[in-house]
Amino acid sequence: MAFAATELMLQAVALFERRHPEIALELHYIRTQGQKIALANDEIDVGYLIGPYDSSECHSVLLASEPLYAVTPKGHPLLRKAQVTLADIGAAELILGDMSEWGEFRYRLNDLFNKAGIALAPKLEASNTLALIGLVTAGLGITVYPESLIKFLGRGVETRPIAQAGYRSETVLAWKRNNRSRAVLNFIEIAKRGAVAR
Repeated sequence: MAFAATELMLQAVALFERRHPEIALELHYIRTQGQKIALANDEIDVGYLIGPYDSSECHSVLLASEPLYAVTPKGHPLLRKAQVTLADIGAAELILGDMSEWGEFRYRLNDLFNKAGIALAPKLEASNTLALIGLVTAGLGITVYPESLIKFLGRGVETRPIAQAGYRSETVLAWKRNNRSRAVLNFIEIAKRGAVAR
């Protein structure tokens, strides 16, 4: 999924291919819920998911826990603040990923905001990161992104950290408990070494 594709997965794949050139890797972009299903059906060996992920059939390990940021168009009033609060985001015109592609991230956001007594009501939704940032750049609202994606946003937007403690996005690596393939175990060890705590 997109949050892992910018650094975590790339680093692990590059190192794995250098160490094990005899093993062919096949990569697929699959949203978090789809990966859970694919793991259960033995269609994939490992998945990079939005976490946490608790399953009796799968192991998972936390690879990254990163702060979330408000992403605004240039010149937006929120940019006058050093940090943005959940209330600031709840009061703004919000653009979020649609539920078909961004469901797991949306569930996590809704949980965090609901705990603060704020209901998220997006003005617009988009299915991919480029469309989201395009809508923000055009001045149609703000969005929320994890820190790992911030450097890929382009020049049309600016960011501010979200102030609340515990407001983070987790990326986990998951695999079936009964998958003891040497190749899979080697990949997991390499991926765990690249884990990031921000």
